[in-house]
Amino acid sequence: MKNMKKFVVLLIILWFASSFPAAAFITDEIEWAPAVEGTLYKGNNLTNGPYMVKAVQFPSPVRGFKNFKGEIIPETSVDPMVYLEVYKDGTFLKEALLTMQSGPELDPDYEFRISAVEFLPGNSREWVMEYYKPWAKVAVSLRGKPELNVTVTTEKASYTSSSDQVITAKVTIKNNGDAIAKNVDVFLNPDELVLRGGGTGQLHQSYLELKKDESKSFEVVFLVPDVVDQTNYSLSADTKSIDVKNLEYKSSGSVSITVSPKQNYYSVSKAFSKSRIYLSDMLMVRLNVANNGAMDMTDIILTDSINPNFELKSDTSLTWNIPVIKPGEWKDIGYSIKPLETSINGFTFPVVNAQFKVNNKQYNISSNASIVIVNGPKIIINKTIDKQFINISDDVTVTVSIQNIGNIATRMEVKDFLPENVSLVSGSTSLDSTFLELNTTMGFSYIIRVNTRENIELPAAIANYTGIEYRGMTRSSVESGRPVITVIDPTMNRSINPAIPTLTPNVQMKSGETNPLQATSSPIASEPTPTPITPGFDIMFGIVVLTFAAVFRRR
Repeated sequence: MKNMKKFVVLLIILWFASSFPAAAFITDEIEWAPAVEGTLYKGNNLTNGPYMVKAVQFPSPVRGFKNFKGEIIPETSVDPMVYLEVYKDGTFLKEALLTMQSGPELDPDYEFRISAVEFLPGNSREWVMEYYKPWAKVAVSLRGKPELNVTVTTEKASYTSSSDQVITAKVTIKNNGDAIAKNVDVFLNPDELVLRGGGTGQLHQSYLELKKDESKSFEVVFLVPDVVDQTNYSLSADTKSIDVKNLEYKSSGSVSITVSPKQNYYSVSKAFSKSRIYLSDMLMVRLNVANNGAMDMTDIILTDSINPNFELKSDTSLTWNIPVIKPGEWKDIGYSIKPLETSINGFTFPVVNAQFKVNNKQYNISSNASIVIVNGPKIIINKTIDKQFINISDDVTVTVSIQNIGNIATRMEVKDFLPENVSLVSGSTSLDSTFLELNTTMGFSYIIRVNTRENIELPAAIANYTGIEYRGMTRSSVESGRPVITVIDPTMNRSINPAIPTLTPNVQMKSGETNPLQATSSPIASEPTPTPITPGFDIMFGIVVLTFAAVFRRR
């Protein structure tokens, strides 16, 4: 019997020990990730990662009564609590009971923590039988774990032998996790690059710990290799660390760089006969592809393009196929262009691109961009109307203005035109040949009358002007915008389409613009349109109504 008692005591001790296993880590070092919170009613659940808690039971409902305020409250206050079931990946783990006095429910392995954030107060109506609906606000936290992010960067993505001397690689390690990382080791793999100096120990760095959001970095300098062909290199960094439970974590990062042969081995250039020209000048463009290497350049495709403010004067597609250029040889190609616009700040020309092969390896090189200044006049012509919406037979004033915003004065003339069903009431529709100084506005106005119910799009006014010469034939012309006049038919009822106004003053159309109010389908005159109200009639009608009301009250 005595031995039986010892055996029972031993079983109890073993059960107690198995229920609370000795932790292989310091529990005070455990860090917790931000919790997931939720208000749980009976049957509700809350999930965080692989863990899920389910509200199974609350204290039983109680009788209620109405207090002196007329509120329904429990006869006896309830001690709030909630009984939970805990699952991991859908498998039942354990039960948990949370009360106002109890602390968090901790996993024996400290992988999760369940806490009571808030309970339904014990004197709330929801504890009463008729209104029974208790709840508890619960938080589920997971153990924080380190997460190391490793990046490798260099000053640039591509290097050139001889022109560039060194490659500086920077390795950065940052802890983006929710807990400290310990014994952090970082290894940089240099591929085939050679260190500029020092031993290989600089490729390995160790840190005792890395706290949350903390980062460390180090730099390693390599020599730029001397290559004959374009070569890619990959610099990669690997890291490993442990957490407070001695679990290991690994991560890596890398960067790729390109090392090309000396730039002067193969070159392409783009040159102009002048960098500063006048609007009437022709400009010569000269392209050059040179082979200063030791092997043939083959299958060469030379592609060029011009600024859209110039026109091509040579018969060429701006693409040339060159079978081969031997070492020490070059190829020249030329063509001519002419400016269409003035730019005192200069037009930027696209680079010329050369694709070719050397030793069956594909290469792609480009020239530098260039800027050409074009001196000359630059004419801006605007055409405006004083009314957008009119009644039939209304008069409209049209104004045409011209300005020279270039850097050379010019001689110019302006002609405007009348469309059908529009008659000239007064004024002139043209400006005779005259001298237009810089930043000086000139123009003219005239009055027209619309004799149709259809909308009218006015033609563009045209300004003809010379280049840098003040005599001779015109070099170019520019057009204004095309204002649209919308005709309102007074025989139609305004209430059908009250959104259409009767007058919009000073509708302006600049050169090259379109009218945002222009009709895009059938003319407005063919739709039901409002009837204009005689000025003052609405006021008179109001006075009559008020007088009638006063007489009615006296009766």
